Amino acid sequence: LAGEAIADEQIAGFDRVLCGVDWGYYPDPWAFNRVHYDAGRRTLYIYGELTARKKGNRETASMLSAAGVTPEDRITADSAEPKSVADYKNFGFFCRGAEKGPGSVEYSMKWLQSLVRIVIDPARCPDTWKEFAEYEYERTKDGELMSGYPDENNHHIDAVRYATEPIWKRRGQ
Repeated sequence: LAGEAIADEQIAGFDRVLCGVDWGYYPDPWAFNRVHYDAGRRTLYIYGELTARKKGNRETASMLSAAGVTPEDRITADSAEPKSVADYKNFGFFCRGAEKGPGSVEYSMKWLQSLVRIVIDPARCPDTWKEFAEYEYERTKDGELMSGYPDENNHHIDAVRYATEPIWKRRGQ
């Protein structure tokens, strides 16, 4: 995991851009991330972030438009809220629900852990940087690591997992 600035010139050259949304309102935030995956280097660049609380779908859609997200940008969102996915489609976005299934959290988290590098621009993505840097396995009262992935303080991590689903769903990537 590397926290480093990603230059505008580098971003302009990204050709495999993916977007993800984890729905939230309050107290959990709505979280959006824009990422680029460099398959040759097995490196994930996280360079776009939006976070909101107490904002509805129309308001967050306006935030996406203001951030330069276009109808051509693929957004993979949490499928637990089909109405929200449908709202985004009605607002003109290319949005689809994530294809969750048994083991998808574990598989996607292991895929992220298998990458050579995850580069997060902490200035552009402060909330994402904080989540990734502080995320850790739960421990027993004796300090032993527990299996499984804690489902807390991981909204941007989930948005990144959804964004990258088209990659990690293809076994062997």
